[in-house]
Amino acid sequence: MLQRPKICLPIVGNLRDEITETARKMKDLPVQMVEWRMDFFAGYEREIPDLACELKKILGDKELICTLRTQAEGGQANGGRFDYHKLVLDLLAKGDADYIDVELERAPEELHEGKAERKAKLIGSYHNFQETETEEEIYKRLKKAMDLGMDVGKCAYMPKTLEDVNRLLDATGRMKEDFPDFPLITMSMGELGQMSRLYGGLYGSLVSFASYDQESAPGQVDYREMVSCFDKIYKGNKHICLVGFMGVGKSTISLTLKEMTGREEIDTDAWIEEAEGKTISQIFKDQGEEHFRQLETAMIDDLADLPPAIVSCGGGMALREINRRKLKAMGQVVWLEAEPETIYERVKDSDNRPILQGNMNVEFIRSLMDKRLPFYKKAATVRVKTDGRELEEIAKEILEKTS
Repeated sequence: MLQRPKICLPIVGNLRDEITETARKMKDLPVQMVEWRMDFFAGYEREIPDLACELKKILGDKELICTLRTQAEGGQANGGRFDYHKLVLDLLAKGDADYIDVELERAPEELHEGKAERKAKLIGSYHNFQETETEEEIYKRLKKAMDLGMDVGKCAYMPKTLEDVNRLLDATGRMKEDFPDFPLITMSMGELGQMSRLYGGLYGSLVSFASYDQESAPGQVDYREMVSCFDKIYKGNKHICLVGFMGVGKSTISLTLKEMTGREEIDTDAWIEEAEGKTISQIFKDQGEEHFRQLETAMIDDLADLPPAIVSCGGGMALREINRRKLKAMGQVVWLEAEPETIYERVKDSDNRPILQGNMNVEFIRSLMDKRLPFYKKAATVRVKTDGRELEEIAKEILEKTS
């Protein structure tokens, strides 16, 4: 079952009064966690355990993470004054913080051996500010945290391309599918990685770090924007989303469902055309298919502001993993199926099918459908055949299977 991620805000003050005052301001905000970045603290090491205790009392039912980073891990040089191993072990034994974040590469041996007294939970972290590793390597990092007995596995990377971000998300989703009970926190950093902070929960990341008045890591999103985004994604407004290849009947079936249910009917292609002031063919010609796919991904969030509706998705909507996960979060995804010959008969006279321009034949349609088949399978919660059937019959089956 999809779980709304917790939002965590950082405390990055230098002085005790500044730190506690920030905690008081955060106490009543609509977030669930606060991270105290101890490497920003300008006081003495001996003050830290008592200050962690004070912060927990101020924050009440909000969970507290205590974190000490080196400069190589994106932290402050100031943090190098403290005895990392001793501080981690003292905080674990004291138990005032709910979580202690430790870098897996330099965690105290006592943690690996299970000998440390642990009244708080451990987040086993890995940070890479230079690159994003392969999906397999990211997966191994997260599994290593689990194998070492950490309570949570965490990975953060600096992406150079959107593909880097998607690789991080895919590794998260794979790890969550293989080990659903092991909590994960993953993110891509920087502006390019903001997508992972807003949508990582769809892949299984259970905490997202936002900003309050100052970032503790590059690319953090303002907490108010994150709350607004999560309110939409995890609303569960139960749309019926129709996906499938062009010509399977999404538009006509969605109108039939509208008549039978009284729900609003939304055609995603028409929505984008109205918003952009261009036809789909014009968008493809002027700005390319990739730009159009970005528009599709962005418009899904707008569906959350609407009451339960019938949503007719463009033929390529299900090609992106993020789209599939967003649609599933918002309701049932119905895959409408038809044979290539049926598709050809339905679209052969259309001039608004840019992908088929110059390739309007059964063979090309079949080859393109075969390429998209795995994506429709991944997206679907329901499958319905449309060949040779009346619209009312198809609509009734959809309502029965989505009720």
